[in-house]
Amino acid sequence: MRATLLGVATLQPLGAHARGDKLQEAIAAFEQRGFVIRREHPRCAEPQLFGLYVRGRREVVVCPKGNQLETLLHEGWHGVQSLCLRGAPLVGSDALLRQLGRRDRRELQLLYRPDQWQREAEARVMAREPLGRYLEALNRACAVPTSQPAQAE
Repeated sequence: MRATLLGVATLQPLGAHARGDKLQEAIAAFEQRGFVIRREHPRCAEPQLFGLYVRGRREVVVCPKGNQLETLLHEGWHGVQSLCLRGAPLVGSDALLRQLGRRDRRELQLLYRPDQWQREAEARVMAREPLGRYLEALNRACAVPTSQPAQAE
């Protein structure tokens, strides 16, 4: 019995550590593209707020509660939509509808104006993508500036 409890206790931190590694990887990817990721903000005191994208700026707030990785990916995608895609959708409406669950559809209808549905649905869908696929989409949408190689004279 004691060995079993110790085994379970050691597995839990590994899962949290793996999530932390993915969060750090995602933060680094956004920072490479000029985004600032803040971990604290006065609005984090709001009970139902897990994060936010500061419109018009390359700034994303991830409050220290809930699933911080999913929050970063969701709110970060709003930044991608605004600053990199310039409002153009990356995922088509039909594909979004196929990927959204009943709860998401209901929340979209209750909490968002119809002109906001596409952006919010896309952010929800993208936040649930495996991190590798998400980062590929981020690369396509917001290319990392690269320095030009020196030309030989």
